Amino acid sequence: MNIISSTAKELNPQFVREPRRGNENNETWFRRHLETLAGEDGAKGMSYLVLIGGKKQSYFHTRVAQGHMRNDMTPSHWSHVALLQGSGPTEKGALWEISLEPAEGFGYPPSDNAVEEAHLSNYSSKNMYPNIAVMRIPVKLSDMKKTILQFKRQRVDLDCVELLVLWLGYVWGVGRAANPLFDGYGLPSAAFVEALCSANGYDLTPGLESRASCPEAIWQAARWWHEFQINQQGAEPIRGMWHTEHYLGTS
Repeated sequence: MNIISSTAKELNPQFVREPRRGNENNETWFRRHLETLAGEDGAKGMSYLVLIGGKKQSYFHTRVAQGHMRNDMTPSHWSHVALLQGSGPTEKGALWEISLEPAEGFGYPPSDNAVEEAHLSNYSSKNMYPNIAVMRIPVKLSDMKKTILQFKRQRVDLDCVELLVLWLGYVWGVGRAANPLFDGYGLPSAAFVEALCSANGYDLTPGLESRASCPEAIWQAARWWHEFQINQQGAEPIRGMWHTEHYLGTS
């Protein structure tokens, strides 16, 4: 796997750990921090990503698969990424995503390049989804929305139906299905978000080829590539909060 390491010496000070408060569930945690992020200067109309690290079987397998993205080879904290449909703590909490276990089932993925609508409440359980993060990225949501319409209709640019089938074969243990990342096939949820950002001139994961994107790569970019985002892209660094409490390895 062709991965470039950041030259930054310090972690991104704008991406910080924020534990849950008491018995706070994930949706409450999300909304609390979305309100903070949306109220900051320059935040109006920006896009927000939601990172999820879960215990479900498919989520477990994707976390293990991404261990090859990490220097210590321990499994990733992260399983999935979704794009918030609003610029802040919207009442509906709607998401765009490509999930390996969609709450409402798969429907017919080819009709929309596997993109589905979901809701923050699907990931509310802190027991089932113990690792959570929210990120503000410097791309206008209005531009992302326009790009999504085109993305759904043009599988020739990035066929997320193909990615979905490849990853389902892997997490379901079909035949000799290998880790798709080894062949440069990213997790569909991350590749989808990456493609939207790229179409709008923003490199979400500078250290990795965009089609091989995955939640771990987005996590590493948020933590370590802030200097590149400022100096090379002329953009604000990713700003956000995270909380991890479930580990599959030693770190």
